[in-house]
Amino acid sequence: MSAIPYKQAVSQSIRSAVKGLKQSIKEINQNAADLAKKGNYDRAEAAMAKGKELVCFRGEILRIEQRWKQVCGSGKTQNESSQDAPLPAWQYYSPIARSLVALGGKASLSDLEAEFLRQMEPHFHVSDRSQMTNSRERWQVMIRRARKHMLKEGWLSSGSSKIWEITPAGRRVAEKKNEKNT
Repeated sequence: MSAIPYKQAVSQSIRSAVKGLKQSIKEINQNAADLAKKGNYDRAEAAMAKGKELVCFRGEILRIEQRWKQVCGSGKTQNESSQDAPLPAWQYYSPIARSLVALGGKASLSDLEAEFLRQMEPHFHVSDRSQMTNSRERWQVMIRRARKHMLKEGWLSSGSSKIWEITPAGRRVAEKKNEKNT
């Protein structure tokens, strides 16, 4: 049998699930950011945990989508496919703060990136290492994007953009995350 009955309907359902999960993750990320901004860290962390769970689930659905394409004869092999969804933006803030603390509280962007990579590389998904603008990898672009949010939250001092300096509030963010990891 060469034709797969309801192939289009199955493909559409999988794409719809991926799209819906993407929107759910986006809204949970926003909710977590809003809760953190209001100082409700426990609820923000609960939302972040649920967001992380959804990101993992979305990765599973993306693998199912890739497998469906293989079954239908139109997909790449498992090794050629992107296997994981990238880390969401909020998962960069604490590691950036921890990296700055490890570097003595302030650092150049290149030093920060080196320390961040040392700490976070084992946790990267395949897509975090993908090339983006100016031959930078996604994780490097996300660090730059995180700066604006971290400044707004008061976790970084607003001095020179060439030197990243953590504030006492930023140190608390780094320390709180370290307490949970021990």
